[in-house]
Amino acid sequence: MSVKIYNSILGYGQPTFVIAELCSNVVRHIIHPTYSLDVSHWNLQEIVSLVAQTGASAAKIQLFKHTHFSESEWESKKRVEFPRSRVKEFVDLCHKHGLAAGASVFDSDAVSLLEQYGADFIKMATREWENLTLWQRVLESPLPVLASWDYTQDVSLPYAPNVIHLACVPKYPTTDTCVPNDFEDAEWGWSSHSQDYLDVLIAVSHGACVIEKHIAFSETDFEHGWSLESSEFRQMVKDIRRVERMR
Repeated sequence: MSVKIYNSILGYGQPTFVIAELCSNVVRHIIHPTYSLDVSHWNLQEIVSLVAQTGASAAKIQLFKHTHFSESEWESKKRVEFPRSRVKEFVDLCHKHGLAAGASVFDSDAVSLLEQYGADFIKMATREWENLTLWQRVLESPLPVLASWDYTQDVSLPYAPNVIHLACVPKYPTTDTCVPNDFEDAEWGWSSHSQDYLDVLIAVSHGACVIEKHIAFSETDFEHGWSLESSEFRQMVKDIRRVERMR
């Protein structure tokens, strides 16, 4: 059974589904525009438009509450919470620019928001792999699911017709990552945390049908160290299309 997200069919032989992970970088602009006074500031509409110009298939945010994490992380997480009051705006802007819209979820309310506002997919983060309550809620949703997992660990992957698993190494940034190449013809994807995108091209050549990569909008963005700037992201998409033609 093929998985369809927005206007795309996901699977080997189809155009690779490329997700621009806005991560904390988008929050740095729309919530903390004075974080640094020496860079340009972007609003959400400009950011989504820029992502669309890269040739990406989708844009993704992260929907968490800082209290979901250990107390030692509260301060750092609180400043990068995406405002839930703007989820509908984000989804509408993505669709206006021909992008699928999705989010990493960390609680049931986030899943409900995506369903309510017409988002196109749910992302399960690696650190939520053992959150069985959240998994149950996610698998009850009619939305397709992309789920990252640390492929260097011996774990059992939950099967469902609308789930595609994204292999990753949950380190930020990763260096000289060994990209998997044997999934017994299963549909799979690659979530990249590297400083460049060589691993992405290797993953596509090995059969990955989904790619997730962080995108940055200035050199002072919170996660710039493992993100591509828009011009680099655009070149990555072009190179992915070249690899597809050469497989």
